[in-house]
Amino acid sequence: MSAFRAGFPRSADEAAEVLHRILVANRSYVLVGGGTLTVPALTRGDLTPTDVVDLGRTALDRIEPAGSEIAIGAQVSYQQLLDSPIVAEHFPLLHRLCSGITGGIQIRHQGTLVGALCAARPQSDAPAALVALDAQVVIRGWGESRVVSAAKFLRGAEETDLRPGEFVTGIRLPLRESRAGYVKLKFAESSWPVVTASALLPGRIVLGGVARVPVSVTPATTDVRSAVAAALDDLPLEDRWADLRASWDYRRRVAPEIAARACAEAEGAAA
Repeated sequence: MSAFRAGFPRSADEAAEVLHRILVANRSYVLVGGGTLTVPALTRGDLTPTDVVDLGRTALDRIEPAGSEIAIGAQVSYQQLLDSPIVAEHFPLLHRLCSGITGGIQIRHQGTLVGALCAARPQSDAPAALVALDAQVVIRGWGESRVVSAAKFLRGAEETDLRPGEFVTGIRLPLRESRAGYVKLKFAESSWPVVTASALLPGRIVLGGVARVPVSVTPATTDVRSAVAAALDDLPLEDRWADLRASWDYRRRVAPEIAARACAEAEGAAA
């Protein structure tokens, strides 16, 4: 692990000021939320910043109603989401995702939904599910804030809309009536997912793990498998996703079935 300065801001305002000072000094930084991805990367030497800014003391660890939405802070863990009555009642898709997060109880208590979104890994659970839920991403920078949809926030594999000096303070999810299903395929309990499918019925499926960004499908008929297959066949070659776990061709073969199972789960939830 390389040497670095450590900062522990106590509010979002202070965090924005700290990042601004780092940029003005022409230094580099890494933000730490839950730390499940960044701390191992720092330990291995994959990341070598001059500064590490830990958001753990910024009080961004709350789940709060906000009119027709709920606000989820950047430091809210998967376990907090599982324990939240409002999430259990209004966001069964999110509750299902958190209950099966890769890594088990340790990651559930330490990892954060917002951290997974900001990592923007195509094979992660969170990005596609948050696109399906129409999440709005609240971004803070020096002297300003802005809000973008999760779909626009995710720009590519491990690439987001964050600008230098900006960080995510939380997300907002609209409250709505829908039937939800979430299914993922992975090869082992500790493995990253190969394909994920988030279904919000009637009529919307968002796939993760098949492309550099989540793929939304709105079937015109009840033939979910054919609609998903057609959408994937239309993906440009440069957008298709493969890694050591599975080739694009394998993901293309299994994705229609995973999507159909997510829809069936959503239908069953309504029964």
